[in-house]
Amino acid sequence: MFCQCIVKLELLKHPDITPSEEYAITEFLRFVPIIQLNEAIENETIALSRSAKLKLPDAIIGATSIVYDAKLVTRDPHFLKCQYKKLLIWDNA
Repeated sequence: MFCQCIVKLELLKHPDITPSEEYAITEFLRFVPIIQLNEAIENETIALSRSAKLKLPDAIIGATSIVYDAKLVTRDPHFLKCQYKKLLIWDNA
């Protein structure tokens, strides 16, 4: 399991995040490798943005999964557009 750097930013950017939520997220992320952007991810991000019309953060996350040949677990149905074979949509309903 790993986390793309954009996910960390997305999780912590909310202005109404409580101190306990921020602490929980930060503690979780301490134990998860954070993947930074590199040229391979950048190139795949461009391709995904064009082909699946994903927003930049989603394209970066999807591209990272593709480059690392990793399963992508998400609650975001937008990823269905990219037809990634290792996609797992998590529905907690």
